[in-house]
Amino acid sequence: MKLQTRTKKILFVAAVIGSLAVVGTVIGVVVVEVKKNRQSQASANSNNSTSSATSSLSHSGPSGPTPTSTGAADPIVTDFPLDPALHKSFWGMAYTPAGAIMPECGANITAVRNDVQRLSQLTTRLRLYGSDCNTTSLVLQAISDLKVDLKVFAAIYLEPEEESYTRQKTILENALATYGTANVLGIAVGNEYVLEALNDGDTSANATSRVIEKMNEVRTDLTALGYNLQVGTSDTGGTLSQTLVDAADFVFANIHPWFGGSTVEGATTSADAQFVNAQAYITASTRTPAPVLYQGEIGWPSGSDTAGEVNGGGSAASVANLQTMLDNWVCHANTAGTRYFWFAPFDEPWKATSGLGVEPYWGLFDASGNLKDITIPTCIATFILNYKGLPYETVWVSYPDIGALWERLGLAPDVDKKTGKPYTYLPIISVPSENGGPPSVIAESFNIALYVKPPLDSLVE
Repeated sequence: MKLQTRTKKILFVAAVIGSLAVVGTVIGVVVVEVKKNRQSQASANSNNSTSSATSSLSHSGPSGPTPTSTGAADPIVTDFPLDPALHKSFWGMAYTPAGAIMPECGANITAVRNDVQRLSQLTTRLRLYGSDCNTTSLVLQAISDLKVDLKVFAAIYLEPEEESYTRQKTILENALATYGTANVLGIAVGNEYVLEALNDGDTSANATSRVIEKMNEVRTDLTALGYNLQVGTSDTGGTLSQTLVDAADFVFANIHPWFGGSTVEGATTSADAQFVNAQAYITASTRTPAPVLYQGEIGWPSGSDTAGEVNGGGSAASVANLQTMLDNWVCHANTAGTRYFWFAPFDEPWKATSGLGVEPYWGLFDASGNLKDITIPTCIATFILNYKGLPYETVWVSYPDIGALWERLGLAPDVDKKTGKPYTYLPIISVPSENGGPPSVIAESFNIALYVKPPLDSLVE
């Protein structure tokens, strides 16, 4: 569809915690993250997955000490049933198969296929954390088997000793030789290596030098093998440096408001501020082309091994706050064009020994594979406006101001059928009149979807 010049801009109003702001203009200060103490790839393959879902598919769970295999363990069903509770709303997901733990390597293709079925209903992009236990091959095999629309950033989890790096590089190169690069977006070398080195008493300069050395080695090897893939790295937003960024084709900035001490209500604003700070390194980079910045991790824990745990901002690790984070972040980030990876799709019970009580509980699904008591955002309104190519401006309104906004727009509050109390909500669109009259104001995503087709069709050809 081609927009006509007479097309007028629609005003899309959504909620944000804090003062009124226009998306795309986020100004903030640096908030340095505290150490998350994620387990290493060798001991727990860093980040992620136990399987998922409310359907009859089995849960991947932490596997026993059986060899990792990509062989076809069961019949492959490419027309698997879709879960109506899942929506492809996330820009990306941070994922590691359950059981991909050295030295046991209990991950298997059946479990990974089950995970990928669900992941393909949530996103089109995955970032992995390492290559041990055939992680890359398992994921690429599952994508091929299921014929789903998923692409991955493969990875080498960098540790101080050389053996792990050499082993993973060989495993990764073997996976690329077997499956090709059609579904591979790039290679991340290291995850929070600089942060961990600092916590272990090393210097930022030493740690940064080693990450750069290994990125260059991987890039050289891939080129020699005939692969044209971007090579980057991942660290917390607060430990990035210009030297590190200038050596990378892309950077994953892991940003967690929970560990940064933000309230859940202020988490989106806090994460945006840190992302803007990380973006400054990209702007200042002398690399050509400039590195690409991704938000490598964002999420909120739903529980803790420590009962009643709250973070430095006083917000609890709870399912309710996970829902708040989903509601405040996902559609906001999508509209703002932030490239982010949600951490995490699945709970990670093997992290219970990490020393931080929240570590196992970042998933949308619990350790038994059940979707938690949450609603996955659909982002219907902005999706439809984007799909139809209709120009719009997004304005964010603080929650306390929503009622006043409804009154100002002349909208009558809805009434809760159970309590009889009036309530107001977002999103809202305000559509300018073609004849100079008052705009049409429509609230709630489903109503917006119904309105956009057919009335707004008159604005496009």
